[in-house]
Amino acid sequence: MRLAEVATVIDSVENDQAAAWFFTKTSKAQSIFLAVYKQPGMNTLEVADAVKGVLPSFSESLPASAKLSILRDGSLPIKASVDEIQFTMLLTLALVVMVIFLFIRNISATTIPSLSLPMSIVGTFAVMYLLGYSLDNLSLMALTLSVGFVVDDSIVMLENIVRHMEMGKSRMQAALDGAREIGFTILSMTFSLVAIFIPLFFLSGLMGRLFREFAVTIGVAVLVSGFISLTLTPMLCSRFLREPHLIHHGRTYLATEKLYQALVGLYDRSLLFVLRHRLATMVVS
Repeated sequence: MRLAEVATVIDSVENDQAAAWFFTKTSKAQSIFLAVYKQPGMNTLEVADAVKGVLPSFSESLPASAKLSILRDGSLPIKASVDEIQFTMLLTLALVVMVIFLFIRNISATTIPSLSLPMSIVGTFAVMYLLGYSLDNLSLMALTLSVGFVVDDSIVMLENIVRHMEMGKSRMQAALDGAREIGFTILSMTFSLVAIFIPLFFLSGLMGRLFREFAVTIGVAVLVSGFISLTLTPMLCSRFLREPHLIHHGRTYLATEKLYQALVGLYDRSLLFVLRHRLATMVVS
């Protein structure tokens, strides 16, 4: 018995009654939709770029009357979101550097902690690459949040080295003594910040998988910044900081000095009040 005796065999698609139409502002035409889905674990941007790379050669094999167009690209909103977070991170970097300059009021001293920002981010990228993490919204958000953390250690180190230089020590000796004096403090600060994100590792399910990468990224950024503040920052201070008696302050510095002294005086008075009224302070806080 032949198959044709009991059935009708047609070399075609499963459903030949379905039709699709492609509408534009000027025309409409019957069309064929081809959907490309990525495999689990693959990067959407890489898949979209690979498909776009194949389209020119695929178009050449089509008849002249057929045209190939992209109806929907799932990578576009992802790219827009990544670009927005990148702009936010750059804006955060600029604001952090500006705030550092407003309080230090010295270009060379501002440059030193500012260098810890790109160095920490580059070091974090290297660790992310080794761990197989991609640059997505969560990792960029973690880097954006870590910008404020990564400069803290360097600023503390810089301020202590400047304090030793004001005692009359040379740049090299001040860098050695300053780093030796607060090295343990910076280590404790760094590990305390990292410990905050350890509970995220114990989250289960999809949320745990998502926030685990977030916690690792921001934790690595803090660890790298702590390492930089203990190594790169003292070295830069020993080479580029100017000794206090060689610095000639301009009008802007002198004009703002009274304001800063007033703020310091206000802080001293408030601190003295808190120390005198410890019980009331604990109750209020």
